[in-house]
Amino acid sequence: MNLSELIHEFVLALVESCILLGSIGTVSFVNTVNSAFSLGLVFTCISLLYFALNTDFLAAAQLLVYVGAINVLTVFAVMITDGPADSDNHTHGIGYFTALGACAILFLALSYVIYTTEDFNLSLINQSEIFTSNTFTQSNVQKIGYQLLSEFLVPFELVSILLLVALVGAINLARNGDRLTVTKKSSVSSSLEKSSFF
Repeated sequence: MNLSELIHEFVLALVESCILLGSIGTVSFVNTVNSAFSLGLVFTCISLLYFALNTDFLAAAQLLVYVGAINVLTVFAVMITDGPADSDNHTHGIGYFTALGACAILFLALSYVIYTTEDFNLSLINQSEIFTSNTFTQSNVQKIGYQLLSEFLVPFELVSILLLVALVGAINLARNGDRLTVTKKSSVSSSLEKSSFF
């Protein structure tokens, strides 16, 4: 192993550890602003992985769409909302430990599948040589569009349905929060009207 391969593997290990730490921070921080910044770190490191695999278009799209638009929008939406973070009432119930166990089992199962795959021992340098070979005459954008609409059509549609469900759930949660604030304000105003001092 020469020096360039050693540096390449060190940089990849550093980026992957940043992805892991950012993912843990995203789901474990109580403060939602810190969670949003951790999510931005994950998106940025994923774009660095795309750069390492010589897929410049995907890396630029990752930076522009996810880091530049979605994560900034999430940070602004979290900072504009006036809901305080209840760090004092943060307790771990039975659901927390159930979800933690399910995630650990899923992680172990995925690790087993990855390590038992025959092509796992291929280095990223050999994979990048496959991507940069002249076997394809199309551009990267045409290849991505062809793969999305042929081989990966079902996962692409499932991800769009998942995003739609997440959007509807976020709107539902925001509406319930608005109803709670309206009922609190109406109860305070009715108590002020009933008081003899005012």
